[in-house]
Amino acid sequence: MLIKNKNNKGSRIGSSIVELIIVIVLFAILVPTSVGIFISASKISGQGYIQHSAAVTLGETNDILRFMRNQGFDLLVSGSFYLIRNPGSDSWLIKNDLPDMDVFERYITVSNALRHQGTDDIYFDGDSGASYEDSDTKRIDIEILWAPDYLPLDLISQTIYITNWQKTITYSS
Repeated sequence: MLIKNKNNKGSRIGSSIVELIIVIVLFAILVPTSVGIFISASKISGQGYIQHSAAVTLGETNDILRFMRNQGFDLLVSGSFYLIRNPGSDSWLIKNDLPDMDVFERYITVSNALRHQGTDDIYFDGDSGASYEDSDTKRIDIEILWAPDYLPLDLISQTIYITNWQKTITYSS
């Protein structure tokens, strides 16, 4: 003879409800956390991509400046400029005013390089002693700026020195 215990069945139903509530609570905690982690990872990945693209743009800017030097050293006049693509062509322009914002702004400052008096070595910021301007060597400070929606304005920068390679440069030392 089989005897069923009604209390055991009621206990099983109560246990199932408790298990279901625990699963719902865990699901409610884990899903938003997982979504938050995914969104943060996407932003970090996007930021890394933008920084990589800015570094590529910096290298491209170096190449453009060297190309301009090869076309004529006198194209590298002293001053601060924005390097922009010439609309409707593959050539580049140097402009004094800020063009319509592209993904990146290429801001350049061109000046005559300073050299140490006597040694003719490049004179860097913070050096001491007498110096003179070398009009056959240009110091070019390049800044690549961008402002993504979720980040404040950011930039990478570099200073390069370009010489007038078509002219024989002699120094006193």
